Amino acid sequence: MLGIVGGAMRFGIRPSYGGDEVARPEYVAAFARMAEEAGCDSIWTAEHVVVPDDYHSRYPYRADGRMALTGSDAIPDPLDWLAFVAGITTSVRLATGMLILPEHNPVILAKRLATIDALSGGRLLAGVGVGWLREEADAVGVPFERRGARTDEYIAAMRALWRERPASFDGEFVRFGGVWSSPPPAQPGGVPIVIGGHSPAAISRAARLGDGFYPIGVGPDELAPILDRMRRQAGEAGRDPATIEVTAGGTMKLDVARRYQDLGVSRLLISPRDPSPESTKAVLDKFHDAVMSRL
Repeated sequence: MLGIVGGAMRFGIRPSYGGDEVARPEYVAAFARMAEEAGCDSIWTAEHVVVPDDYHSRYPYRADGRMALTGSDAIPDPLDWLAFVAGITTSVRLATGMLILPEHNPVILAKRLATIDALSGGRLLAGVGVGWLREEADAVGVPFERRGARTDEYIAAMRALWRERPASFDGEFVRFGGVWSSPPPAQPGGVPIVIGGHSPAAISRAARLGDGFYPIGVGPDELAPILDRMRRQAGEAGRDPATIEVTAGGTMKLDVARRYQDLGVSRLLISPRDPSPESTKAVLDKFHDAVMSRL
């Protein structure tokens, strides 16, 4: 395994994506340093290559089916953003939450992920999902259908490039033979893959392929059966469920955090809404005092 499971409850942070602050270098630098100094174990960043002015696809993480972000909100490329953060931090982990994997060429993506991991000293986590926004996939020029099958195959292809010297792969969507992708990731075995989502397909993918699992948008009541199902399927696939690290959304309620802990969650992910440094610090201080210092 890749050494990402175990230890006390950890917490990560996601920047505010409202407006354009997240694309300003002075904001990113202040945010990243503040997160590292506050003891965050990881910084997570989102991906949308484009946001359609209008869309009919349903966003699965809000009751109204619409995501909060609009086309006027800055959503920087997550890997370029994390490379910038890697250069101004020393210990915090760098996580995508989530890369829309079917929209990427897996051979090129494997190189980009490995490069960040090598240059950051093995700090990258690759959170991936299949995507929900058909109109975005259309704009990128990739098929929306069978995106789950593509995701599974892309994960396998990237791991082959990271682990085999040289690497070969013969799949339905990806084929290469006797190639080298260097540098390899700094982490033994490759960049850890965190599966995002809470659909039956995402649960199965986490059980079969994930180094980590982030069931986005569910509370502890909904999370319990999801984790039971994931762990059962992992066992059926011949894997030790305890090696699959679980991340959940953050909470300012100690009793809820303890329920997550009892369910085997390893990391809580907080997301300040106001991008100002003062607001971010206030959220970090409150979260520490109300939750992390008391777990």
